[in-house]
Amino acid sequence: MQGTLPPLMPALARFAPHALAGLSCVLAALGCQPKIGDPCSRAIDCGLRVVRQCDLSNKNRDPDNKGECTLENCSYGVCPKNSTCVKVYATEFLSVACDPLTEDQSDDQATDACEPNEVCLPEGLCADEIRARTSCRRTCDSDSDCRDNYHCVSTGIDGVYVAPDPENPTVQHSAKICVPRP
Repeated sequence: MQGTLPPLMPALARFAPHALAGLSCVLAALGCQPKIGDPCSRAIDCGLRVVRQCDLSNKNRDPDNKGECTLENCSYGVCPKNSTCVKVYATEFLSVACDPLTEDQSDDQATDACEPNEVCLPEGLCADEIRARTSCRRTCDSDSDCRDNYHCVSTGIDGVYVAPDPENPTVQHSAKICVPRP
């Protein structure tokens, strides 16, 4: 058996550097996952992990006709670095007015304009809580932090809010996120 090992050792020595180089390339590719908000055309563009999706809902506003990498159905505090979980209500279809200071309160000043499945948004409109969508969005300080044709806007208006903290649901947090230009 010792007579067969020496010829095998040179073959392994020749193969090992190639295998190591291939493994290094695979590990490097896995380490460079796209970030939340990066452009995409399909989910695979957002990484090999199937967790992230490619949101194509705003691709018509993008000059390259691309969507953006997101993480859907998130909750407060679980998004990757440089992103935050936002909750979006479909405000363009809302028409029932409410008073956010008195809606569903327990005192004699209480109002009840919204349906049981709705919440009164700070802008004074009832919004369907069940149809609201949460997703991780890229955070920013200024427009230069966003990709081309996107700008940096504050949450807390127009039906876009930081997802509530389950530990403190009445506190409304705010953030600045990248969104497509209108």
